[in-house]
Amino acid sequence: MRMLPIAALSMLPVLSWPAVAQEARGTDRGQDIDATQGQDPVLDDGQTQVPSDFVRFVKVGDGGHLDTAVTTYEKDGVKVIFYGAVHIADRAIYQEMNKRFKTCDALLYELVGPEDYRPTKDRESTGFNPIAMLQLGMKQSLGLTFQLDEVDYQPENFVHADMTPEEFQSSMLEHGESLMSIMFDMMVNGMQTQLEQQDADEQSGKPEAAFDLVKAFRSREGQHLMRVTFAAQLEQMEMMAAGGDGSTLLEGRNEKCLKVLRREIGKGKKRLGIYYGAAHLPHMEQRLVEDMGFKKVAQEWLVAWDCKKRLDPKKDMKLAKLIRTCKRDLGKLAKVGKEYRKVHATDLKALPESVRALKKFGVEAGQSYDGPFTDPWGSDFRITGRKWGNRWKLISNGPDKKPDTDDDIKVDEPRR
Repeated sequence: MRMLPIAALSMLPVLSWPAVAQEARGTDRGQDIDATQGQDPVLDDGQTQVPSDFVRFVKVGDGGHLDTAVTTYEKDGVKVIFYGAVHIADRAIYQEMNKRFKTCDALLYELVGPEDYRPTKDRESTGFNPIAMLQLGMKQSLGLTFQLDEVDYQPENFVHADMTPEEFQSSMLEHGESLMSIMFDMMVNGMQTQLEQQDADEQSGKPEAAFDLVKAFRSREGQHLMRVTFAAQLEQMEMMAAGGDGSTLLEGRNEKCLKVLRREIGKGKKRLGIYYGAAHLPHMEQRLVEDMGFKKVAQEWLVAWDCKKRLDPKKDMKLAKLIRTCKRDLGKLAKVGKEYRKVHATDLKALPESVRALKKFGVEAGQSYDGPFTDPWGSDFRITGRKWGNRWKLISNGPDKKPDTDDDIKVDEPRR
């Protein structure tokens, strides 16, 4: 099943005003490195070739992984590092990017918004935003996380390097473009690409893989199939979302980024990162190498989507039962929060040293909680505060016993 036209729209990012776009690209060249490596790529054969690929899908068995590139260029002691952005991905890639961004003297980022705008993770959406709704659906159905929810844009080395809404509107007017025309062109191009691929498959005798869309939205097996299908098509989707050569969406924003890059280099910065959708990077690389005299010196790959097949709890009745039990126990613990804060009235955000401290508290306060303090897989429950308010969040590490992974089970303290 092919889903290029609609799926391409989901690659448009939620921007600060009102909603515009972002992107990516790739194939299968370079060094395969997971998201745990050091600051700079290790030089290897083929890593200095241009033009570069910036996103790729590597098929492994009935799954695989979608990778994004980290590409380094150098000139006269100045390093420029392209961090290819994938706007919906596994949490691990954003955690790794956050670490690497700290190593830059300046990290230039894309986001059409006011000058120096820095999105926060607790931002509130305003008005009806169909692209944001589509992205949310993609995020939930694929079991991924969203870039703006995970990347920390607050460090001092972050530098806004994209158009303001006024610049964006002015450039579109100059090019005879509009957001609706860009979206329409993406749909048309997507359908054309789909037809061309279908003709090529028919000529080669390649059968189209069976894909049950209803099943995909109802089971984790379907989620796996969707991940693999979308990941394999992401290069085409992202290139369509980029807007094409000469467009405001791609080259117009790239030129603004390169202008900021020159400014920051002029300030004496020696290590500069650019965090842009990977579909921007081929044009940006061309300008950097051919016009600014930089030389590509290294490239590595980080896993953005891990598409290996996962256990389906809906088919594993024992696992499903354990998850329900865990959620029930977390819910009981969450209800202790209000009474705990009454006893510790001097600190409305009071948290116990550990979940086990609640046992002593329960006796002292006459509470009746008699449930476990560990989840069904042997890990202690964790209690954290919420960013706003004083209610608790109770967390289990889930079946994999590892904190902060996709199978964590979370329950919020209920409102009173």
